[in-house]
Formats: sequence, structure tokens, C-alpha cells
Amino acid sequence: MPALSKKDKLRLLKTILESRHADLREQNLNRQGKGHFHVSGMGHEALAAISILLGPDDYVVPYYRDRGLVLGRGMTTRELALEYFAKRNTGSGGRQMPSHYSDAAHHIWSVPTPTGSQLLPACGIAWGIQLDGKKNLVITTVGDAATRQGDFFEAICFAKEKKLPVLFVVEDNAYGISSYTRDTNPLALDALQPNDWRQIEGRDVQKIYDSAEEAIDKIRAGNGPVFFWIKMERLSSHTSSDDQKLYRSAEELRELEKCDPLKCWKDQLIAEGVLSAEEFAQIDNEIKERIRQEYRDAEEAEDPSPNELQVNVTASPPKLDDEILPPGKYRIGDTVNKTLRAGLEEDPRRIIFGEDVEDPKGGVFRLTQKLSTDFPKQVFNSPLAESTILGVACGLASYGKRPVFELQFIDFIYPGFNQLVTNISTLRWRSFGNWKCPAVFYAPYGAYLPGGSLWHSQANESVLAHYPGLSVVIPSTPEDAAGLLWTAMHGEDPIIF
Repeated sequence: MPALSKKDKLRLLKTILESRHADLREQNLNRQGKGHFHVSGMGHEALAAISILLGPDDYVVPYYRDRGLVLGRGMTTRELALEYFAKRNTGSGGRQMPSHYSDAAHHIWSVPTPTGSQLLPACGIAWGIQLDGKKNLVITTVGDAATRQGDFFEAICFAKEKKLPVLFVVEDNAYGISSYTRDTNPLALDALQPNDWRQIEGRDVQKIYDSAEEAIDKIRAGNGPVFFWIKMERLSSHTSSDDQKLYRSAEELRELEKCDPLKCWKDQLIAEGVLSAEEFAQIDNEIKERIRQEYRDAEEAEDPSPNELQVNVTASPPKLDDEILPPGKYRIGDTVNKTLRAGLEEDPRRIIFGEDVEDPKGGVFRLTQKLSTDFPKQVFNSPLAESTILGVACGLASYGKRPVFELQFIDFIYPGFNQLVTNISTLRWRSFGNWKCPAVFYAPYGAYLPGGSLWHSQANESVLAHYPGLSVVIPSTPEDAAGLLWTAMHGEDPIIF
């Protein structure tokens, strides 16, 4: 890929400027009592240099400081202004907080607030790309404080195990709200392999571009994931509900300007003769005035309707009258195995993933026996990591696959509960139907095992059924098992079977 042209340098400058002025405008509006909340991306804008390297079929799975990244990807300030005011005509239908980006048309996945929970779905999307043999990739980002989350480590392990086409970007601004993290993040604690992580200065737009260009070429060539640790400064308080002057010294705050990617990039381009100070001032003023008008227009746009509160919680279940199995005498385990087989035969997008599901074991209850032998590109063993199983399913389903994933016992769902209730159950609703999660999770259930004790005997359907967006089905006969599993596999929403 050629070096940055003058046109691309100016495009990056304008994107960073647009991101900065939109943040400043939202801060100003919030002080006026207009809008409910503000999350700043100031200091993080240089990641726009990564987005201009992406193709139309690549994916971005961001977090809430990535305004510059998503603007570079193709979202507009008008769209983000509508999100700021929680208006109806947005990627979330007005259901998300500001800076919780979602744009299915540009493959920008819906941001969840619990930071770090986006990483395993990002791996699921990347696995779908890999299974299809495509050269596309996923960029996923996370703040430094969230690198202490378990999902962060599970995502790294899964990406390395599968050699997934994904670029991980840690945006290290040194703070988790008020807590200083430079001494307690996993890189500082030697919990990560330093040689895996390329450490980059977040103020250096050119360096980020050059590093990303090299990494993306490596990923597209099939060489597996790449990991960036980008040190930057958070140039504003955590959110509009925070005041960083309470925990950062006046001297520290004065020094922040030296780390401002906008100032550094502007000064570099002027020094290179790409533009003059006068030309910069003109561009700066034009963008500022345009953004003021876009926020004025957004404030007058249509609000969400209370009558639509329950729209896109789930879709209607499919109406099917297929004969799945010929008449005969079956046990429930037999019908599950045969129905799974029929599903794999019918649709190559169906993927089975779970602990011990491959032959020769074929599952601890033999529910998947002979399936990996006959469908080796659709049936895979998982690690013993329920959050991985659930989070990867969410990403695969978002990408367009049809995951049918096994949990060895329903009692073991709780290590993955964050993925279940943060992402899987909410994705359709929080994105106003623009993203969906057609996934099936099947698991043995109830007190059927003598001596099963506490974690092999639970009947926890009442817990799961209380989360909007999840459907729970429990067969009591072999006929029920075949019919309910077949219907679940043809649905457009998450089903626990």
C-alpha cells in the first residue's frame, strides 16, 4: 500500500478535526442542559488513521471513545448528533447512550457499555470471515482498564488459537475513570507476552498509520492476529458526570496539550508544507460551523415513540411444518443428534461448537457423535470457556452464520452470563433490529444424573426466561425435542434449548 498522499493526510486532519469539534459541541450542549450525557473521544482521534486502511467488507468492533475511528470508517457527525440526542432515526433507534456506535451498513458493531464484552463477539465475526476463506478482517478496540476483564484474556487466547484475522487495539489513556492504570494493567504486570504487543504513541498519526498498514497486510495474508498497545492521553474528564481535576494535578493537565494528536498532526502537516496555518484556520472554522448546524438540525429530529418500546425485542418465531424425522421409536438424545445432523446438511452456515463435541467423544452425552467426522468444517471442539462459547456465538451470528453451540451442562452457563445478558439478549433491541443474534444454545438440564449434586442438576429456566430477548424451550418428549430444536435453528433470535 502506498504512503499517505497529501489528499489522505488532509482527509485524516479533517476527520480528527470533525471528531474534536463534535466532542466540544456535545460538551457545550450538555452544559446548557441539552442532551443527557457526553462521552469524549478527545485524545483518541488518531485511530482514524486505521480506519482509512479498511475495505468495505471489513468490520469494526469499537468501544465508546472511538469517535475518530468510526468517522473515518464512514459514519457521519449528523448520525452521531442524532445519537447524542437519542433520536429515533439512528443505529439504535434512540435506545443507546451517546458514543455507543452502531452502523450495520458500515460493519460497525453495536457498542455495549460493559467494556471488554465486545472482544469475544469480535472474535466470532473474525472466525466467520476465516471460515468463509475471505481476506477481510476485524478491528476491535478496548480501553486499558478493561484489559483486566476475563473476556480480554479469553479473546486473546481464542484469536491466537484460531489465528483469526483480527487487530486488537488497547487504547491506554492511563485511567479507569479516576484510577491510574499504568502500573496495574496486564502489560505492566507481565501477565502478557511483551513481544506480542506493539507499543505505539497515540499522538503520532503517521506512526499509527504505518503500523496499521503493516499489521493489516500481515493479517490479510493469513498470519493471524496482531496486537497494538497505544499510549494516549484522555484530554477530558471520563464523561460529563466526572471532573478529572479532582484526581489529576494541575501540572499533569497542563502537560496534556503536548500529547494532543490534533495539534501534533496539524503542526506536522504545516511543517511539511501540506497546508498553511491560514488554510488550517479556514478548514477548522468551516468544520466547526457545519457541526454546529448539524447539531441544531439533530435537536429537532423525531424522537422515539413509547409505543415502540417492545419493537425488536425478538422477531416472530418461524412457522414450520417440516417432517424432520420419519416415524419411529426414538430417545430424546437420538432425536437431538439426528436433528442436528439434518440442520448441518441443510445449511452450511450452521456451526456446532462446544466442549468435547468432536469425535471420538461426540459430546459427553453423545449428542454430536459422528457429526464432526461427517461435517469437519462445521463441528468444532471449544476450549473450556463458557464466555468464549457464548461471545463467539454472538459474533458469528452477527456475521451471518447460524451457530448451534453446546454447553456441557446448563449449570455451567454462569461463567458466560455477561455475554448472555449484555450482548446476546440485547443485540436486536439495542440496535433497533439492525443487528441480530440467531443462535441456539443447547444443554442438558435438570436432576437426571444420580449424584449430580449442585452443578449437574440445576433447573434454572426461570432465571434465563426473565431476560427480554431470550427464549427458553424445554422438550419433554422425543417429538418435542426434534420439533423445538428444528424451529430454534430456523429462528432469528437466541434460543436456549
